[in-house]
Amino acid sequence: MTGDAVGKPLGLQVEWRTLEIVAVLLALMIQTGAVSVLLLESDGGLGSGPRMILRAMALPGYAVTLVILARYYVPFLALLRQNLPMALFLVLPFLSAFWSIGPSVTLRRAIAIFFSILMCYVLAIRFTPRQFLVLSTLVIAATLILSLLAIVALPGLAFMPQGPELRGVFVHKNVLGWYAAFGLLLSAALGADRTLGLRPFAISVFVAALVCLLLSQSGTALITAALAVAFTVFYALLRRARPLGRSFLTLLVLQSTVLFAASVNSFVPALLEGMGKDATLTGRVPLWDLVDQAILRRPVLGYGYQAFWSEGSGEAWVIWTKLVWMAPHAHNGYRDTLLSLGLVGLALLVVVIVRALRQGAALLSREPSEPWLVLNVLVAVFLVMNMTESLLLQQNNFLFILFVTAALMFSRRETPT
Repeated sequence: MTGDAVGKPLGLQVEWRTLEIVAVLLALMIQTGAVSVLLLESDGGLGSGPRMILRAMALPGYAVTLVILARYYVPFLALLRQNLPMALFLVLPFLSAFWSIGPSVTLRRAIAIFFSILMCYVLAIRFTPRQFLVLSTLVIAATLILSLLAIVALPGLAFMPQGPELRGVFVHKNVLGWYAAFGLLLSAALGADRTLGLRPFAISVFVAALVCLLLSQSGTALITAALAVAFTVFYALLRRARPLGRSFLTLLVLQSTVLFAASVNSFVPALLEGMGKDATLTGRVPLWDLVDQAILRRPVLGYGYQAFWSEGSGEAWVIWTKLVWMAPHAHNGYRDTLLSLGLVGLALLVVVIVRALRQGAALLSREPSEPWLVLNVLVAVFLVMNMTESLLLQQNNFLFILFVTAALMFSRRETPT
C-alpha cells in the first residue's frame, strides 16, 4: 500500500507507514475476538479473570489509535466536523452514566466503544476505500484460514460442543458464518477490482469463506450472504439508473425493508411454523416481547449504555427468569440501542444511518471507479442483520468497526471541508 493524500512517504516515513499498517492490522485482528475468546471461555461463558485479560489485550490497539490520531489530528478534527452525529456517539455513552442503572458498567464499556469508534476514524483518515477493502479482507481471511486449520489442530474446540457445526476460532457457529458471509462479499469485490492485481488471493479467500459458510451450517449467515447478493444487484442497478429510476429503486427497497422489519414478529414466525421450523426464531420472539415492555418503562434515555444486560440489573433478571435463559443481549441492535440510550440514542443513530445511506449512494453514482459499491452493500447488510442480531454500538466488535468506517469514509469524501 502506498501513502494517501496526507503526503508521499519518503525516507523514514516509509518505515512509519509500514509500522502503521502492521499495527492497525494487529489491532483489527484483536477486535475480531478470534482465538482469544474461544480459549478463555469456560462453561459457556467468560469469568471476570478472562474478561480482564481480553481488556488488557485491547490496550495496545487503543495506544496505536491514540498515537496515529495525535499525529494526524488535523484531518481527525475535520472528520469530526464533517459527521457530527457520529462524533456525538463518542460522548453519549459516557453521558448515559448519569442515568445508568449500573454506572460503573456503563463507564467501563463507554471507554471501550470510545476507542472502537476512534479506530474507525484512524481507518477513514489513513486509508483509501480501496486500501480499506484490502485491509478488511486480510483480517477476515486470517480468521477463516485459522478456522479451517483448527479442524486439524484443535478438533475438540473447532466444532460446536453438541453438534457437527464448525465454529472455527470463534465461540459460535453464527459468528464464523457472519465472517464467512462478509468474506464472500469482500473477496468478490477484491477479485473484481482490476487495479489491485490481487485476483488469485481474492479467489483463495472466496473459496475459504464458502467452505466455512457451509461447514458452519448457520442459517443467519446464509441469509446474510443472500442479502449481500441482493444488495449488490440493487446498488449495481442504482449506479446505472437515471434519477427517476434511482428514486423508484430506493423507494422499493425502503418499502421492502420496512415490510420485513414489521413482519419479523408476526408473519415470519407463522411462515416458519408452517415450514416446520422454530417459530420463535430460536427464542427471539418471546425475548423481544419482554424487551419491548422494558423499553416502555424507560423510553427516553434508556438504562445507560450496555447496563441493562449486566448481572446487577434487576430488569434483566426478570427477563432471564421468565425465559429460563440468560440472553446476553436483545438479539436486535435497534432494541438494544433503545435499552442503552433510549429514543435519544435511537434518533441519533437514525441520523447516522440516513446520512450514510444518502452519502454512499451519491458517491456510488459520482465516483464509479472507487469501491463504493461494496461499502454500500456492507452498510446495508449490516443494518438488516441487526434486525435479528445485536451488533450496533458493540464495543471491540470488528463488524461494527467496518460499518462505522464505511460511514465515515462516505462523509469524508462527500462532505466538503
